[in-house]
Amino acid sequence: MAEAGGEHVELVYRATAGDFREALRVSARASAVGRWGRGLLFFSAGAGVLVTVVSLSLGGTPGAQVLVTPVAAVAGLVLLPWLQARRLHRRAAARGLHHTVLDLWGVTVEHDQGTERPARWSQVSRYAETPHTFVLLSGGTHAPRLTVLPKRGLRNPGDTGRLRAVLDREGLTRL
Repeated sequence: MAEAGGEHVELVYRATAGDFREALRVSARASAVGRWGRGLLFFSAGAGVLVTVVSLSLGGTPGAQVLVTPVAAVAGLVLLPWLQARRLHRRAAARGLHHTVLDLWGVTVEHDQGTERPARWSQVSRYAETPHTFVLLSGGTHAPRLTVLPKRGLRNPGDTGRLRAVLDREGLTRL
């Protein structure tokens, strides 16, 4: 929808846990903390498997800690993001229907508990597009704050391109 100073895009949606799972994956890849955390979990799983295999090949019995390490690392890689997404979804779902507007000033969200402005363009530096969402990343590269914009909330299929154009016009870096 065109307005006097430019273009704005509107979305109307109810948040889902899947939206947040996609956003958390983007955030983990885009942040130094996320990359280090995933790397350490993969390293722990690999080290635990390696120590277990070496111990078994030498005729020994691996200790309980060695057997628990890969299981805990895999649980951290799979279970923690799932739990985080559920927690974020519960918080967003309690707010009801979201009406989000991206305009010249940034992102404004209206919901059952009021109106908030989660991101001004000066605070948002990057964005990523996933199959089902756009994810806006604010703040530093260590642990960015994220804003999730589900594509299903757009009124027309052509609005996806308009949303992308608004984000590019604001000078956001696409991941």
